[in-house]
Amino acid sequence: MSIRPATPEDIPALLEMGARFAELASLAEHVGYNSDNMRDTFGQMIEGEHYCIFISDSGAIGGVKAPHPFNYSHWMAQELFWWSEGKGGLGLLRAFEEWAGRTCHSVRMITLEAVEPERVGRIYEKQGYVPLEHGYIKVL
Repeated sequence: MSIRPATPEDIPALLEMGARFAELASLAEHVGYNSDNMRDTFGQMIEGEHYCIFISDSGAIGGVKAPHPFNYSHWMAQELFWWSEGKGGLGLLRAFEEWAGRTCHSVRMITLEAVEPERVGRIYEKQGYVPLEHGYIKVL
């Protein structure tokens, strides 16, 4: 399976994956899903120096890197989305980690409550990640 950096030509496929993921992960229920906004976001990520999107035939992963707010000398890569509809998910994760490893000291991955967080957590732990935080949302 081929994994490569996304290009502007990949945006339609990313929008399809994003819509399916938003529905499955209950994001559409909490914050909505606006394909025009996501088109802009994907474009900015593809062009942005501190962002990445890797894509394959069965999924994509994207993230951002920045100095950690508690210690500016520690750069952290933050996964923003990870979607895989096949067996290529770990390959996408490895591509993200390799990108992050060029300039970052750590990688932060998330789990969503609607997407089997225990199973995803076990996948992360097998890859060397440790639990750090739990997030919550309140729609106002």
